[in-house]
Amino acid sequence: MDVVNICGASKTYSGKRAVDDLRMTVPQGAIYGFVGRNGAGKSTAMKLIAGLASPDDGGVEVFGRPVNARAGARQSGGIVQRVGVLIENPGVLPNMSAMDNMMALALALGVPKPRKACADLLSQVGLSDTGRKRAKGFSLGMKQRLGLAMALLGGPDLLLLDEPLNGLDPEAARDMRNYLVQLNRTRGITIVISSHVLDQLERMCTHYGVIANGR
Repeated sequence: MDVVNICGASKTYSGKRAVDDLRMTVPQGAIYGFVGRNGAGKSTAMKLIAGLASPDDGGVEVFGRPVNARAGARQSGGIVQRVGVLIENPGVLPNMSAMDNMMALALALGVPKPRKACADLLSQVGLSDTGRKRAKGFSLGMKQRLGLAMALLGGPDLLLLDEPLNGLDPEAARDMRNYLVQLNRTRGITIVISSHVLDQLERMCTHYGVIANGR
């Protein structure tokens, strides 16, 4: 089964085609390396998959159901709840701590036993000792790790990660790679991870797609 199926999707912003007749399939259980230069269309494609943008032409299916940002989560058959997203900048509230950021999202999603779920995820990504420190004082790498923890809230079946290793030192990048591989193997999460750094992807990916000029 293909978790993601993009069929001839196009998206135009300010007269420029960010995605142009894109065709892309992601098999269930894959760690899919989405390769392309900066500006090639990776982030736009991932927004289409996540339901954060709608294609001007073509279609996008996730878990066999069409995704349409204009229709909203309810009309999309609950697909949005099965997708964890970290695209571009993590959606972190700067004046709140890591735990408070996690709790705000957990309560919005209706996560059972939210405080324990948040504490467990923060521990897994190495942020359990940040205490009351506000997120605006975090390094880029810490914000990336917090964004990943937030993307994992609710136990998604599909994880969309846009350049998640940016800002991480070599040791932290290795830990992140190992963690993603573990998630894939133990929980069966399908992961789409975009990057323009091939040597990072080749250490964890099972499938690849290449995008250039939106195609």
